[in-house]
Amino acid sequence: MLSVARDASADDIKKAFRREIARYHPDKVQHLGKEFQEMAAGIAADLTEAYRILMDPALRASYDGELRGGAAGQKPASGSPRPPASTVEAPRPAGAAPPHEDAPVRPPPPRPTAGLDLVRRAALSRIRDAITDVLGSADALPAAGFDIAVVSKPKKGLFKKAEEAVCLLVKFVPLVDADAIVAAWPGALRAGAPGAAGCVVLLMGPAVAPANDLAAAVSEQRRRSRSAGPLVVPLDVRDWEALFPPETPAPVRSLIQRLKDDKR
Repeated sequence: MLSVARDASADDIKKAFRREIARYHPDKVQHLGKEFQEMAAGIAADLTEAYRILMDPALRASYDGELRGGAAGQKPASGSPRPPASTVEAPRPAGAAPPHEDAPVRPPPPRPTAGLDLVRRAALSRIRDAITDVLGSADALPAAGFDIAVVSKPKKGLFKKAEEAVCLLVKFVPLVDADAIVAAWPGALRAGAPGAAGCVVLLMGPAVAPANDLAAAVSEQRRRSRSAGPLVVPLDVRDWEALFPPETPAPVRSLIQRLKDDKR
């Protein structure tokens, strides 16, 4: 949610929270529809929860243990007793007295996902509309693991060569990173469409890893599969900014521009 390293300092977390929460301030989304305003409120709630957990030492330790595979994988600091594996101390309200040493502690509440679900539904709805507007009557493709899989019909002109068909695979992920590319790659290799030079994989989400990391991940997948593979276009659904490889087909660029221009 905050796009910080696992060893980020409290100051780094605070800066990241302020940067991300500003994107979803009510003033920034008041011109959008009700669904997107609710989406922004949900994301803001998720960001606030992430900030609360990471700024509380006990909750952060529990979360770090969860990332390492559960409480069994947690290692106490040298000279410090191991806390109970199934419990962590919940944060106290401001001004509250500390609990008694032997008082039972409560586990942290589950992290909310409502905001991310709203983002996914809204983003996929927007991109379906854009596909219809830009690509026209595209045919559906069988492609397991993708939210949308279509191939456009070549457009013929009176005085020019017909445009090549475009195979488009769309997948929403919480974070567009190397792991997302690795997960999408095999399915994209199997999803070729007749008449299309290759598939374009539109990996979209509310957070995108640095471009250098993504380029390295694509190069590694091409090396392993011994083929050029699909064309991966990372897309940030917060502002519809995309990282276009030079060979990105014109219809795909037009599709993204349509998303950026749509203020409804």
